Amino acid sequence: MSQKLIPQRSADKTERILLSGHFYRKSRFFAVFLICTALLVAGFASTGVWMSRGGGEDLKGLGSFTQGEETTNAPPQKKPEDETTSKAQQTEKPSPTPIPEGAIPVIDADLSCESLGEGYFHNATAYRPDVQVLLQKEVSSVLTDTPLVLILHTHASESYLREEQNFLAGDLGEASYSQDPTKNMLAVGKALCETLNQKGITAIHCTVMHDAPTLSGSYARALESIRFYLTHYPSIRYVIDLHRDSILNADGEYIRTEASLEGERLAQVMPVVGSDGGGEANDRWEGNLALALQLRAALNESVPSLCRPVDLRMETYNQELAPFSLLLEIGSGGNSLEEALRAIRIVGECLAELITP
Repeated sequence: MSQKLIPQRSADKTERILLSGHFYRKSRFFAVFLICTALLVAGFASTGVWMSRGGGEDLKGLGSFTQGEETTNAPPQKKPEDETTSKAQQTEKPSPTPIPEGAIPVIDADLSCESLGEGYFHNATAYRPDVQVLLQKEVSSVLTDTPLVLILHTHASESYLREEQNFLAGDLGEASYSQDPTKNMLAVGKALCETLNQKGITAIHCTVMHDAPTLSGSYARALESIRFYLTHYPSIRYVIDLHRDSILNADGEYIRTEASLEGERLAQVMPVVGSDGGGEANDRWEGNLALALQLRAALNESVPSLCRPVDLRMETYNQELAPFSLLLEIGSGGNSLEEALRAIRIVGECLAELITP
């Protein structure tokens, strides 16, 4: 920054000039030349010292930065002939793939509403249950060697993206449904069953594709399966119906629910509880709501933002048959199967803790 000679006025109101002196015109130019030369020499000398200490990489665009008490020097600049960079050397994520015209964008969203508290839930009914009482309600059972948990899928063919991507092209149904049991809800149910069994909870997995040949009639077919299992295994006290949500926002963008644990992405979970608000018999809904609220609290304590608010609805969703029943939405169609599997294993761990006396 250049400095100017600035007139200043002293206390006795006489003017004085900083760095004042009396030079002839040629002498003044010669003095300025000597000063500039001295500054240039000093500048080159200091630059040489600075670059010898590793700071010169900043001039090459690689940067040298300080974070807290640590100083990190940038790696050496690549040689012009080295045009390739390994994945381990990449420090920036690749740019998102441009979204083709007509494709549906996929965007990340945290739908947990955790800031509203553990007692917050969506309520489509006229009921006003006491949340604090339900959070303290007993939901555990005596453990036995006989089946305690039934896992099934009313919509078994619901599936996930094959990989993380930022848009969906083509038919939405083809992208979010699959008959392959290694890619749809059967894979998620298998993981939950394995997790519960590992925790000492005897669980069985119904692999019937209740949404085949069509989605219409799925709940009626699932109802028959639940009755079959309860008849043959009267020890079952928990029925878990696993689904995958499908969420579009007001702009028509497809939502990928987002939570994370140790740098890995997880799909968010949403418990859905049916009631008798629509006129169908279901006198178990308050117990189911208690289990859902306690599961949400446990999930969010385990992984912040993992669980979305519980959704209390008018329909029964076949939840009137067993002592405790839940419908769990594991992620959305925008999530990947891997994200859903990470989430369901934590669901299994937390559910096992709630079930164990």
